[in-house]
Amino acid sequence: MRPYNLWTIILLFTGLLTGCATTISYNDLANRHYDYTSGGKQATLEEWRTLISELENYIRTDTENETADDIQYTIASSWVWCIKAGDSDAPQRAISAFRRLIYTYPDSEHLSNAHYWLARCYTLIGDTARAAHHYQIVINRYAESDIAADAKLALGRTYAEEGYQTRAETLYVDIVESAKQKEIVNTATKELKALKSSQKTTSALQTESPLQPKPAVVPKPDKTKPETAKPGTLTQEFGLSAKTIVIDAGHGGKDPGGIGAGNLLEKPIALSISKKVGAILTTKGYTVLLTRDTDRYIPLKERTAFATRHKADLFLSIHANASGNSKANGIETYYLDVTSTNKEAELIAARENANSGYSIQELESLLKGLIVESKSEDSRRLATHVQRELVAATGAADRGVKHARFVVLIGTRVPAILIETGFVTNPTESKKLTSDAYQQKVAEAIVRGVEKFLENTQQISKHTISQDRNYFAAKARYN
Repeated sequence: MRPYNLWTIILLFTGLLTGCATTISYNDLANRHYDYTSGGKQATLEEWRTLISELENYIRTDTENETADDIQYTIASSWVWCIKAGDSDAPQRAISAFRRLIYTYPDSEHLSNAHYWLARCYTLIGDTARAAHHYQIVINRYAESDIAADAKLALGRTYAEEGYQTRAETLYVDIVESAKQKEIVNTATKELKALKSSQKTTSALQTESPLQPKPAVVPKPDKTKPETAKPGTLTQEFGLSAKTIVIDAGHGGKDPGGIGAGNLLEKPIALSISKKVGAILTTKGYTVLLTRDTDRYIPLKERTAFATRHKADLFLSIHANASGNSKANGIETYYLDVTSTNKEAELIAARENANSGYSIQELESLLKGLIVESKSEDSRRLATHVQRELVAATGAADRGVKHARFVVLIGTRVPAILIETGFVTNPTESKKLTSDAYQQKVAEAIVRGVEKFLENTQQISKHTISQDRNYFAAKARYN
């Protein structure tokens, strides 16, 4: 019999005092989970669902318990076992459970595994873009973890399935040259050989993992057209494959943002465009994180804290504009500065800063302390590239690049911009902004602007390095 710890004894004793017949402890639940997963007992789907229900009830009563993240991971992994048991709802339930772990417990020791298994679940349901995104997080952020090589192999297969052969080969070669697990190296070697000979890769890594999803069936890209981003161009040649880009969908939850005719709200438009931008960037090999991907409220200060916590390289806040003048139209892009461009910019900043959680005194203090540290010039250049691409792609009125005191941009310390993609209060633009095709056009333009900024930044960096080398070489000759 396994010994009970002090917490379990307290729970049992409390249950007796309150007249409860029995109180199930986490130790009991964890031991049952161990029996199910170790082969000690062949659990039925009903038994798995009962265990999950009891775990959820347990964590619901005490979310601040120091073992809460362990319980949440146990819940998520139990849903993975339900997939093996044939539960058709289990993939989506597992996805929700892993996401809850990642966003509720950002310091959990289970995050590397959570991102990996979340990616596996996305692969299973055919959402290869999100799967690639989470595999990339494991590879970039948890490179020293035991699961990193598995993530590389899985991402290599994902790229191969989508027709990105160069990307897949790059990952396979990296595994062969650096992975420590012999079995993974052997598998990668075989699949690399098959990939090079243009044969379908059918081998699968045999592990003790409960989930063995089949590769998602996705349409192959038109080989007559160039890939949107091949390794060897931007993402590899300039060393940008590890870029982490945080996309902030404006407003959400109790904060609707701007409100247009027919009660059209800004918040769903911002979220939809943000998701489209994230999907495009992910397929190009970037690590993309969204501050929100559902209709939920997040204070402005927490959005920048999210970017800082995840070590973002770029921060994009996406919005739709509003005005008391229904004829106001066009696109404008902002970056942070102490002073506003004009009174209209101040009004827009005031609207976006509403319910920021900062007092006026705090805001002034932050501006004085952080504006010097912010990437103001880089942000201006990023805003310029994005604005130019947006206007060219949409034909919208060019309202220009402006600077203002937006709270959501304060403290990021990386290039950060706020994009007003059009006016929900303008009858013509509001119709466009609710169009999926138009949103996709906007998203693609934003991505082009981001990549042109990154390419330009790298060229500037190379030029500066070249100048430095010439300077020191001349100085050495002189001396």
